[in-house]
Amino acid sequence: MDKTIPATDELRRQFAALDKKVFAHVGDNARGAQLAVHADGAVFHGSAGFAEARRHKGKMLYGIDLELYATDRFPQTERLFEESERDAINAQIESGAAFLIAPSRFPSSARDTASIKSLLKEGRRFVAAAQEDNPPLPAVVPIVVRFDELEDRRWVAPVQGSGLPIATVFAAYGDPLSTPAQLEGAIELIQAASVACVLRCDTSAIGLMAVGAVAGAIGTSSAVRHLWLPSRRSDKRSSVPSIFVPRFANWMKEPFIQLAAADPRLDDLFRCDCSVCGHEGDVRALTHPSVKPQRQDEHSIAAAVKLAHRVLRAEDPEMEWVKTCNEALNAYDKLDRVGIEGPAKPGALEAWISVLGYVPAPATSQMPSLR
Repeated sequence: MDKTIPATDELRRQFAALDKKVFAHVGDNARGAQLAVHADGAVFHGSAGFAEARRHKGKMLYGIDLELYATDRFPQTERLFEESERDAINAQIESGAAFLIAPSRFPSSARDTASIKSLLKEGRRFVAAAQEDNPPLPAVVPIVVRFDELEDRRWVAPVQGSGLPIATVFAAYGDPLSTPAQLEGAIELIQAASVACVLRCDTSAIGLMAVGAVAGAIGTSSAVRHLWLPSRRSDKRSSVPSIFVPRFANWMKEPFIQLAAADPRLDDLFRCDCSVCGHEGDVRALTHPSVKPQRQDEHSIAAAVKLAHRVLRAEDPEMEWVKTCNEALNAYDKLDRVGIEGPAKPGALEAWISVLGYVPAPATSQMPSLR
């Protein structure tokens, strides 16, 4: 390891201010501050993120993800900086970022060990340059890992050998963390890094933080919960609003929540006491015509972050996350028992239980155990 890259223990000390922090990874930069109020901070994105970040300099904790890997937004011909890593670092520092995110590419081909090491080498120069500041801000190198690359573990050894602090961006046509094999690969990757953060993710960010990631960012819209790979399908993704429902540890389409409002047998499944809903609130109330979509989004990030804080502050975060996933599956089962035709169970819930080794509790206890 280069002497300009600190040892793991020193890197972790640099990230102490981010420990257990859950950020709102915003899809709309202009609403970043509004949503960050309900989280530990925000992750702005792209070139437009700099201007928005400057407006809130010194008022909140945030990072700026350049998202150069999102090639549909940033063609290869677009340049935000010159060749120097220092330009990218200075721009983020000047904008008031509390941590630095390296520019990172997502090549569509040649994703072999040699190209992975080459990308990490570029990130290494960024982190080394960041270490020259006194005191240095924590800096991460985003790595864009596809669902098949999680399964074959091709990033694990290069990341471990690099000694770099990394930030994961999982890419897929759908949910890249929906099978045990994908999830096991993600966990191995998190634990192989000297320090790991999770960018643009769904509630699996909570589980990944429970098993070792220092911080995570939950996407405030479907566009920034994982990186969507181009699909051959001609139909566009639905624009129907989704709202986070804590008992299901997941987002649900607004029309289904509206239907559920008519059945009092489901009252316990839709209660919410986040900072938006208030004490003994009800998620279904957010579907009333008088409620603006912005309010729904505020609730979703507030409720998701509240859930994350509960898990991560538990005595045993892994066990608490497994318990949360099991309770969410039970909530889906109740929909079936009541005869409500609702959304399918997310594969990630069962995957987490499988990977972390959930054992059903005896009838006399409500607590799960881990083997």
